[in-house]
Amino acid sequence: MIISRGWGLLGLLLPIAVVLLGIYFFSPDGKTTKPILAFGFVISGILTAVIGVIFQKKSNNKNDLFFMPLSIWGIIWIVLGVFIYSMI
Repeated sequence: MIISRGWGLLGLLLPIAVVLLGIYFFSPDGKTTKPILAFGFVISGILTAVIGVIFQKKSNNKNDLFFMPLSIWGIIWIVLGVFIYSMI
């Protein structure tokens, strides 16, 4: 069960979309590699953090996924991407 309020579901859908777009445009055979996955997570983390900060400033509604704001999810995706990239 996914617990989200407001636009919190973007914290999960945005990384999936960015990684799939990265695989589509940058993988010649349609398979994912660690650099594509890592860069996809870092880019989606930056986008999620920026969107979270914008939503936090512009509205009084909470936008969170599993009780964590979108900006925190952005940091989580960035750290995960850096970790995956360091494992190459």
